[in-house]
This record gives sequence, C-alpha cells and structure tokens, in this order.
Amino acid sequence: MQESVIPKYRMPKMIDIKSLSTFHYFEFDDTFVDKFEAHEPWELVYIDRGECYVIADDRRILLSQGEMYFHKPFERHKLEIVKGVYPNVLIITFSTTSRAMRYFENQKLIANLSAKQHIAAILHEATHTFERPFNVPYSGELEPKSSDSLWGGEQSIMIRLELMLIELVRINRYYVNSPRMFHSKEIITDDFCLRVIGLMEKHLYDTLTMEELCRSLSFSKSYVSKRFAGVCGYSVMDYFNMMKIQEAKRLIRETGKNFQEISESLMLSNPHYFSTLFKKYVGMTPTQYKKSCKQD
Repeated sequence: MQESVIPKYRMPKMIDIKSLSTFHYFEFDDTFVDKFEAHEPWELVYIDRGECYVIADDRRILLSQGEMYFHKPFERHKLEIVKGVYPNVLIITFSTTSRAMRYFENQKLIANLSAKQHIAAILHEATHTFERPFNVPYSGELEPKSSDSLWGGEQSIMIRLELMLIELVRINRYYVNSPRMFHSKEIITDDFCLRVIGLMEKHLYDTLTMEELCRSLSFSKSYVSKRFAGVCGYSVMDYFNMMKIQEAKRLIRETGKNFQEISESLMLSNPHYFSTLFKKYVGMTPTQYKKSCKQD
C-alpha cells in the first residue's frame, strides 16, 4: 500500500528575530552621560517615563513617555538626558535580517495600548529569565537564571517582540496597500491586451493618455478599459504606471542615475510624484529599494 504524502506549507515569517543581545531597564538621573556606540543588532529604545533625546548619526530626536525609536544596524547613536528629568528607559538589542524591518529605519513611533502590554510582558519575562542586572550600562551578554527562571522565558520574549513589531507595521498600514503581483506581458496570452501593452512599451519614456491609446487601437475607451481590466486585473493606466516603475527599478539597479533624472526620463512629472507612485506599486520608497539592492 502506497503511503500518502501530505503536502507541507512553509509558513513565512515576516519578522524573524534570530537572537537577543542585551536587555536593559534604566532609571536615569540627569547626571548620566552616555557615549556613542554602533553595532550590528537593531536597538529598540522605549521611554517608559519622562523624556530624553536619542542621537542617531547627525539627528537629535526627543522621545517622550510612550514613544520609541529603532536604531538600525551600525547606526552611530547614544542617549542624551534632559536636565531636571529622570527618565525610565527600556533598551533591547536584537538581531534580525527581515526585510520588513526597513519600515522602522529613522522612525519615532508611539506605543499604543497593545504595544505597552507587550512591553510590560517582555519586562516581566526578562526579569524572571535572565541573571544580569538590567540597570548596568555597557554590561555583557545576557545570562539565563540558574534557578527559579520562567519556563520558556526566552522564547516568550522573542515571540512578544516579534508580535509587537508586526502590530506596529500593521497599525501604520505600511504593507496594507502593497500591490497585487504585477503580471508581465510574458504570461498574458490575450492578443488584444498584448497590442495594448506593445503600445505602452513604445511610450515608456513618453506620455500616453487613454484617448491617444484608444485612437491608435481604433476602439472605444469603454471597450479597451473593460477588456484590458478583465484579462490583466488592472486598469490600463495602472498597468502603464507599473511598467514605468518596473523600468525605474531597473534603472536604479543598473545605472548611476539619481531619482530626479529617472523621474524626468520616464516623464513622471516630478520626484515627489515618482516617489509616491514607486511606494504605491513596490511597497517601499525609491531610497529603501536602492538600499535593498545594495544589501542583496
């Protein structure tokens, strides 16, 4: 009897934290003076009470109670205490290579109720999981408690942190409006739609209105719109814009042109419109895409 094989579904992890490096909860006074550091792990800074500044490269950002900031890998950073203010600050450094973390670059975020609940749970778990005192600056690696530790504490912290990050991305709708998959002409079999796409290809570095396109095809606007959307799943102008953005992605990867030169060559009005259109169809800004190409 042949054994049946059950197909496996590999669950994707949009944010996958590989390890925790440090965990601190400081109750600072206004005499504390920090020093600059830079490291490979991400660093989360959360203000539990009071306020203080975070210095990130050449930027100085004021964080108030309930706000957080994420230092990206190798970003030069430190804390700066406000005179007369005694802040409570949670700092967690963690390692991840997930692309979704690009959302948190240069971001100051406000923790909602759910995020605060996650932070409180993480603090509780850490207190009962690790030995090292959390209020000692520049201390070494985390050490699990030798006794009386919470079972599964490390995993609980990682899960809570991942869940909080996912919720923060969702709340700010970063990936909610990401486009459906762009179907290139290679997988479209409808001859009429291929004619439409062929005309758009000729005008990739030009402008093309719906009226001009329909006139070239000798079909009415309503017929072209309905036929094309029914086959390709996009309006004609949406598809044309996506073709331009696909070409913009190629130019970013393969040429030394800046964003203004690319937007002008593709006749996309101005750099701001180009950036807006790029984020709509790619899910990230041109700058973020360029960084991802370098990392890849």
